[in-house]
Amino acid sequence: MGDKTEIDTFASTSETEEYRFGYTHEEMERLRYQHHVWAQENQRFISRAGFSTGATLVDLGCGPGYTTIDLAQIVGLAGKVIAVDRDGENSLPLLKERAETAGLFNIETRAANLETFDLQEGSVDGVYGRWVLMYLPEAKVKSLIGRIAKWLRPGGVCALIEFCNYRHIHIHPQSKYLPEIAEALIQAVTGERGCNPEIGNDLPGLLCSAGLDVEINVTTKAVRATTQEWLWPDALFRNHLPALVKEGFLDHSIYDDFLAEWEVRSKEPDSIFFGSPMMEVIGKRL
Repeated sequence: MGDKTEIDTFASTSETEEYRFGYTHEEMERLRYQHHVWAQENQRFISRAGFSTGATLVDLGCGPGYTTIDLAQIVGLAGKVIAVDRDGENSLPLLKERAETAGLFNIETRAANLETFDLQEGSVDGVYGRWVLMYLPEAKVKSLIGRIAKWLRPGGVCALIEFCNYRHIHIHPQSKYLPEIAEALIQAVTGERGCNPEIGNDLPGLLCSAGLDVEINVTTKAVRATTQEWLWPDALFRNHLPALVKEGFLDHSIYDDFLAEWEVRSKEPDSIFFGSPMMEVIGKRL
């Protein structure tokens, strides 16, 4: 651990391996607000994982590092967070800037592809990842879980959160068009690489197969229209559905009708958006 946040740039990834929703300023802001909306649930999950002062942790798919900062504050100067993301051009520089502003010098950033990223066996105390495995080819996830289990020291913990049952996304009053929106999002994330947006369903079994002692929990989020939290789904739909139309995952007429419906829902205080269930998995190396 040095006296500054370091960036180690590995081989760059191709465009087909990039994060599905890109690295625009708007997306960085959406991720920031998403982290804010889920902050309490995330803090409870991190607390259950038992990460502590002096630990060496890995933040998989850290993006601009909103949770990385939280983890770095937990482990303190005696600990370290290895923040890994494929985006070394946008996300990791933002993390570096925020870490330096916060006076945190216990973060080591690495630009790397999680499909091949590896660490020394028994070298870390914990691994954290949220909404990251869903963007990897499903065939590659099992291999990564196996590597994670080897990275952990005895007593080390892997804490992962991923969507399960994505099609259960819901709006009250019921939306006529949301099922097609959900299906389009699923197909877009799956893509040609064979990613699994519902990889949370498989996580408990994958961690068990890797020899970890597993604890599971399922959580979700419901937000009301006319509140600040409504901006969380609002940004997702407004920022990303147009691209799904352009790429042929979503019919333009469905998009127009849904957006008109969404405008109405957004003005009704009794409207509620229910997010997809999240599988929270904690795997411990005995």
